[in-house]
Amino acid sequence: MSKNNRTTSASEDYNYPDTLRITIASREQGFDDALVAAHDAEAGNQADAVVSFENAEGIRRLLTDRRLELLESLMGASATSIKALADRLDRSYSAVHDDVAVLADHGIVKFRRDGAAKQPFVPYETIEFDITVRASTATEESEPFA
Repeated sequence: MSKNNRTTSASEDYNYPDTLRITIASREQGFDDALVAAHDAEAGNQADAVVSFENAEGIRRLLTDRRLELLESLMGASATSIKALADRLDRSYSAVHDDVAVLADHGIVKFRRDGAAKQPFVPYETIEFDITVRASTATEESEPFA
């Protein structure tokens, strides 16, 4: 798994928000949103956790049917290990390991340590997909409707 995976000694050590929002936003908008969230956190207000992608393709690559199934399973109950999660999902260890790694790299799945075992869990009660489609902002003249 990636070096970026976060492993905690216990989930109680962190105060995760109830909701994770997965959005499409430009880098600039994502940066602005992160500044607002940091300001809110300093003021003692807990905002939703946010994972942003620059386009819909990023979300489509991340959220396969199998990964959604994995998320639903972990949101229902954490797993004692990736092997236990693979057994629960009736999938191969290597496929589940790879999916968990991708989701952990995006900060969606977290880990607890129990000896040598890494216990995957999802700390959010809800995951929302916030996808907004807007009209093009091109300055070209449009043909009027007849």
